[in-house]
Amino acid sequence: MNRPLNRALIQVKNLCYRYPDGAAALNGVDFSLLEGEKLALVGANGSGKSTLLTHLAGCIPLGGTGDILLSGRSVGSDLERLRRVVGLIFQDPDDQLFMPNVLEDVAFGLVSRGMEVSQAHRRALAVLETLSAPHLASRLPHRLSGGEKRVVALAGILAMQPEIVALDEPSSGLDPRARRRVIEILKALDRPMILATHDLDMALDVCTRALVMNQGKIAAEGELPGLLQNESLLLENGLELPPRFSAH
Repeated sequence: MNRPLNRALIQVKNLCYRYPDGAAALNGVDFSLLEGEKLALVGANGSGKSTLLTHLAGCIPLGGTGDILLSGRSVGSDLERLRRVVGLIFQDPDDQLFMPNVLEDVAFGLVSRGMEVSQAHRRALAVLETLSAPHLASRLPHRLSGGEKRVVALAGILAMQPEIVALDEPSSGLDPRARRRVIEILKALDRPMILATHDLDMALDVCTRALVMNQGKIAAEGELPGLLQNESLLLENGLELPPRFSAH
């Protein structure tokens, strides 16, 4: 029997952040990611999506205001705890791919944490197989297509076995066929997810709930598809109706 989706894996409470130049990026963000949930984070450029994801993945220290809780416990300054729980795939996969071949790239995080190289390679290959990409193992990362790079970046995160996967604009720069492949992989991925995207149709295909960000705040939240059918709400927050809901 499936368990109800009622346990909060992550709770963000009044999270604020300013860039070094003083510009506000997050202005009191509050939300929860529930057990088993795939959550879309949507908003216009500069709304704070990427900054929020990098906080959740432990890439930015918490400032003096706000908190992040994992399963009810405050993270505080323990960024390593966040990094072990949340695996982040960056908007540009080239930021994560730098080893001589794909297999070494996928295994890199495991080796850096002390796993024996041959064991790390076995796990890396197993993850590539689950993503139908074992044929990429010996390829040079910089010679991959955009879609292939995204799959390999995802494999590198999944090899680390994070509890939660966070993705920043995973459809950016992909052709329609590669975009569809990424959507299929994300739909089949059996773990909680936070998907930050401008691609509202991808959000509808992959996620069951969405948060709308605007000026560093959560402007609205709700179940899908309903929330992304609200044209006036989307327009107020710098977004447009997804193509599937637009009048032709």
